[in-house]
Amino acid sequence: MKKIVCVGSATKDIFLEINENKIIDNSQDITAKKLVAFELGAKVYASHCFERLGGSAVNVAAGLTKAGMRAFVFSRVKKGETGDWIIKKLGKMKVKKNYLQKTGNADTAVSVIVSDYKNQDRIIFRAGDSVQAFDLAKAISEFKEKVDWIYLGSQKNDWQEKVKLAFEFAKLKKAKLVLSPSSWQISNEAKRLVATLKNVQILFLNRDEAIELIKNNEGMAQDNPKDLVKMILSYGVKIVAMTDGAAGAYAGDKDGIIHLSSLATKVKETVGAGDAFCSGFLASYIEKNDIKQALAWGIANSAGAISQIGGTEGLLTRKEMHQKERDLISQIKNI
Repeated sequence: MKKIVCVGSATKDIFLEINENKIIDNSQDITAKKLVAFELGAKVYASHCFERLGGSAVNVAAGLTKAGMRAFVFSRVKKGETGDWIIKKLGKMKVKKNYLQKTGNADTAVSVIVSDYKNQDRIIFRAGDSVQAFDLAKAISEFKEKVDWIYLGSQKNDWQEKVKLAFEFAKLKKAKLVLSPSSWQISNEAKRLVATLKNVQILFLNRDEAIELIKNNEGMAQDNPKDLVKMILSYGVKIVAMTDGAAGAYAGDKDGIIHLSSLATKVKETVGAGDAFCSGFLASYIEKNDIKQALAWGIANSAGAISQIGGTEGLLTRKEMHQKERDLISQIKNI
């Protein structure tokens, strides 16, 4: 059984379904094409409210576990009710929580997701911390098991030290590194982030993030999927996997760039779709080293995730992704 360490966030997600917002066109800014607005001073009622387990490390680890792999969450919570809630939920999902740290003064991370189901999108508000106060060096020193892959996501201010430690950890364990950078890294540290990519096996990001990464590094970016993937590959990363919402996803390596459209799915919530794509893609690639099958599994798993509310709710089993792969692979196009 393959083992993957997932470094990143662990959150309690609170979903609010809102129908009183307005969408504002902001197409002159390619990094923020639409804005959402509410009346200042108004009292806005939610149609529904749901509590779910979330966070990048948790979502990816849950997807990998469901695909038959052993995934360890490297994150932290504060002692108390919310942290205990997260730990209990992880146990029920059979995700390995041995290295989840209950430390620090910062509150456990909580996200409030304001969902616009009419436009099939959302805004996420985040409070607390599950990443900054996590002692990665301590977790690495205590980790005595074999590990095949290391997933690193959701880093902020001290991300360079965390990446350095992850590189050293991967080298020590002869493991491969996967990076899913945060919007903060892309917005504030693009050039330094690009400098690390030569050590990364797979980079996961969405189309908007790809545009912003290149724009912040090069001064400008063309909003064309092929050009975006090609440019990021030139930074030295081995594989780029770029999601594009309802348009599907792209994957590229030294042999070329491919595209697969999204599955027709009744969307309930898009939060966690990127993480589900990541875990599906990884679960396949770790076993087969084939980006076509990996792209198919990523698309299948993300479709499962958006059919339910919460990033860990609709994830597919290995068998379910296998059942969908043949038809999906036949739809993949070279670009």
